[in-house]
Amino acid sequence: MTNHPLSTHLADTAKFTASHAGMVPEVDSSLPWLVSGAVLMVQQACVIALSEAGAELPLMPGPNELVARVADETILAQPFTVPLKPAQHRAFEPLVAARNDVMHPRPTGLNIDAARLPDAIIVATTITRHLALTQPVRRFMIADTDQAAIKDALGQIETSVEFWRTVLVD
Repeated sequence: MTNHPLSTHLADTAKFTASHAGMVPEVDSSLPWLVSGAVLMVQQACVIALSEAGAELPLMPGPNELVARVADETILAQPFTVPLKPAQHRAFEPLVAARNDVMHPRPTGLNIDAARLPDAIIVATTITRHLALTQPVRRFMIADTDQAAIKDALGQIETSVEFWRTVLVD
């Protein structure tokens, strides 16, 4: 088994998410993968930042809890704290709810409201960008090649979301 740095996992997840963000308007089955990838991407960025800062992590933290921790300057000191407004916290919640729907299927199938997701996905890219690129806790926390891949993937996700916002959202 090869041991890869956490930043490589984050870069891989960001690229995976970007590929599905680009396919959503044409491939319905990409939406669940986009949702799952976007939440995992945020979780990975949060765990990397909190770990590098020496913050205590609960055994099985949920994505909303991790986001709350990286946005709390008593847990993740300034300037590393993610500057999220209350509206951004609320905007992220439908993404987590959609991911939960994907991860815990019901007999009636998936019920993902795509109209509520563009803002949530932009919040996900904002969190990831801040923690991994803009203000990493440690200078070399993210490998240079992973930084480039993450930056490119986040840009692709945002471009795709802006496009499919007009296609999917009434």
